[in-house]
Amino acid sequence: MKSLRRFHIPGASYFVTVVTCGRRRFLLENLDLFWHGWDTVALDAWVVLPDHFHAIVRPDPKTISQALQSFKLRFSRRYFQRHGKTTLWQNRFWDHVIREEMDMAAHLDYIHYNPVHHGLVSSPFDYANSSLMNWYEKGAYAQDWGVTVEDYSQWIVGEPVQEDVG
Repeated sequence: MKSLRRFHIPGASYFVTVVTCGRRRFLLENLDLFWHGWDTVALDAWVVLPDHFHAIVRPDPKTISQALQSFKLRFSRRYFQRHGKTTLWQNRFWDHVIREEMDMAAHLDYIHYNPVHHGLVSSPFDYANSSLMNWYEKGAYAQDWGVTVEDYSQWIVGEPVQEDVG
């Protein structure tokens, strides 16, 4: 398998998606391990779902690859102690360098709406395992965000899907 090269931009924020091996659903039952897995990495936003998570990460001084490798190792060690050894993670992860304020806002929306998209709740505010309330308290979201927007689930990170009004 070829080596994947990732951009390293000191001080940058990265949107990441990490998926469990075989989409096994163990993350919510092990949230303490999830939080233990992050050592010196700053998480600006997150949502933890049963079989994957999305986050906006500032990995400095590490690269994004080093930060996620460290997270996976720290989580896995504790998981193995608790449940026995098994393969936990898909080998790779998806990342995107946040480029500007609108890009950040689009990725924050994607993260915070994800539990609704996956049918876990009808309002993003009803989902406890995300950073939405932190951002709401900062004034980034209105109380009815993600509830009153029709068909919000069609949004793609960065831009809404344009409907044919023809």
